[in-house]
Amino acid sequence: MMVLLTAFYFFCEPFEPVYPSHKLRDEYDYIVIGGGTAGSVIAHRLAELGNTSILVIEAGRHDYDHSIRIPAASISLLDPDKNLVWNYKTVPQEGSAQGFLNNRMTLPLGKVLGGSSSIGDMIYGRGNPADFTSWGAGWSWQDLLPFFLKGERAMDIDSSQYHNTHGELPISRGEEECELSNAFTSAAQELGLKAVDYTSKEQIGVSQTLFTMKAGERWSAARAFLEPALNRRYKVHMTTNSVASKILFSGNRATQVVFNEDGVNKAVRATKEIIITGGAIETPKLLMLSGIGPADELNKHKIPVVADLPVGKGLKDPMKIWLRYKSDNKVSVTRDKLTSAKSFLEYYFNKAGTWSETLQSQTTVFVNTKKSSSQPDVNINMLRAVALPNQAEILGVKYELEDSFNAGLYDSNTEGFTFVPTLLHPSSTGQVQLRSTGTHDPPLIDPAYFSNEEDVNTFLAAIRYVQKLAGTKSLSPFISEKVDYPANQHPYDSDEYWKHIIRQFAFTAGHPSGTCSIGKVVDSELRVKGVEGLRVVDSSVFPATVSGDSTGVLYGIAEKISDIIKKENGQLSD
Repeated sequence: MMVLLTAFYFFCEPFEPVYPSHKLRDEYDYIVIGGGTAGSVIAHRLAELGNTSILVIEAGRHDYDHSIRIPAASISLLDPDKNLVWNYKTVPQEGSAQGFLNNRMTLPLGKVLGGSSSIGDMIYGRGNPADFTSWGAGWSWQDLLPFFLKGERAMDIDSSQYHNTHGELPISRGEEECELSNAFTSAAQELGLKAVDYTSKEQIGVSQTLFTMKAGERWSAARAFLEPALNRRYKVHMTTNSVASKILFSGNRATQVVFNEDGVNKAVRATKEIIITGGAIETPKLLMLSGIGPADELNKHKIPVVADLPVGKGLKDPMKIWLRYKSDNKVSVTRDKLTSAKSFLEYYFNKAGTWSETLQSQTTVFVNTKKSSSQPDVNINMLRAVALPNQAEILGVKYELEDSFNAGLYDSNTEGFTFVPTLLHPSSTGQVQLRSTGTHDPPLIDPAYFSNEEDVNTFLAAIRYVQKLAGTKSLSPFISEKVDYPANQHPYDSDEYWKHIIRQFAFTAGHPSGTCSIGKVVDSELRVKGVEGLRVVDSSVFPATVSGDSTGVLYGIAEKISDIIKKENGQLSD
């Protein structure tokens, strides 16, 4: 009975809608394509302009779903059946994804109001100062710091030059401290890492993880920024389940957006500007469908060339892998804990207990495995679970490997934890191309994972570092057994054994970028080159990957561009 009540609350009972409904106009001052992280911020800030109309076009659905707001429910949000993600598949990979069906990787990115801020791990980060050296004038980490701070509302963090307590987006340390997180911190210090605030200038070390959550609930960009904007004097209108299919031009000026709303084609005009915030996969697809992209690619699909730009090139996608350990200690978030009457009642009445906790530990580690720079090349997080439901299915693990990948760990309520090292700055570079001119046809995505052997070597170094952490005096009491991957032809625990495992089971970290980068596709104010009235504000403009979760960087660039637009309207001084 309790399991049924839990399932009802998790998956069936919506909360009351808070978004007003509007009849769409034929014309708006600004059209924002994408109601995700950056789009929500931009809509909010542009609504602060006097006498300005804004339309947000979102391909996904509303976020009326309790599981989006429950921190522990992140285990369910990537399930394709919930219809909250773009369930992209890469093209078959040659040097990676060997353990996945047809050697294709799944990229489950947010397709819902709030985008990936609604379905991700809630981790808040700002990257490392060295990440921004290739971004150009005005885009250094120090230049962006005021914009990182602007929307932040630090809840339980000591106020300092690196934190603000008066913004719209709650940032907190999450649940109460747990002994496993404390042991992780001590283990890192045993290995010589010092305590840092990873959102400051100094990132290498061990730090408390910061999350976009408050009082036991997840806070997405939609909740913090878009919801208030939509209720602000009817300046902001929104349409959901609406996939933008093309941008139309008058001369070289972007003037209209054509979109498909629930199967009906519509068009709306922008008098001032169209702002694309669709992300590193959808944004290049839309630009190419609109005639902006490599001329040879457009000609192949008989699309008239508006601007010959390297759209879709430069795709970078960080990767991660699981390293799992069983424990005799009661330290995990297990199936029985999630579905117990105690957990249900604690959350339903007090927003407390297991459901109020993120599965991520409160500790995060950044290291440079080569010890050659203040820029980390690896981030190590910890999941307070040894297995998650449906993960083999969601990731697309080959059927013959599912049993050994899962090892029955979730169904058996196995206690334990999982180290998750992430390769932050892959040297391998891929691309996004059109599959066809169909609006609903996914693009061809080729991240070319591990096409550069240096990425495999860095991943190997990350695994060896995790093994050192697991062998410390602080963490070893929490480990009863290591969960091994399937055996392969190489000697167990040899470098070649792990390289084989990396090429089999490493998977996307969910932060692709670089497909419309600054200096190549957009200028220093993120205006698309060669045309007027069109900007891109999302991770596709990143000239280089950022160290850690990129969501905080997206908040920052959206704030910066919002200020630039306000200055253009004479409502903000230099």
